[in-house]
Amino acid sequence: MKPLCWQIVPSLLLVLLGVQPAFSLPTIISSTTSVASNLILDGKGSASSHIVKIANLELSTDDPNGFTLTISSQSLIKTGGETPIPFQVTTVAAGESPNDSDFSISSGSNYTVSTTSAGSSSKDMYIKYTPAALQDPGAYNTSISLVITDN
Repeated sequence: MKPLCWQIVPSLLLVLLGVQPAFSLPTIISSTTSVASNLILDGKGSASSHIVKIANLELSTDDPNGFTLTISSQSLIKTGGETPIPFQVTTVAAGESPNDSDFSISSGSNYTVSTTSAGSSSKDMYIKYTPAALQDPGAYNTSISLVITDN
């Protein structure tokens, strides 16, 4: 008696319903201000908060639900382990100036701003920082990450 063999042939049925092609990705065009590389550190026995425009942003999407911009920040750090300078980030409409209350996200946390429809938006990006009263002078560095996604 011969064993029965069954051959199972899987079939693939692919149905695409309601799929729309992607027209474009959201975009960021960023230009850094000249002040961004020459921040005031005080450091002479007193310290004050500084609000500085560091970049011009052009943001856009074709997504009908808009976009979300996420900005991450760290602290200004000097090689050699000196006291880091935490900073906060915010954006305002191009040509506007921020208030202290616009800096509601703490240093080290992600700042987000969203739109609800397709289009473009011009924004100015600012940081707010307070160096120590006796902040060591020198070259401090940081990185700020900008990520834009469709909603």
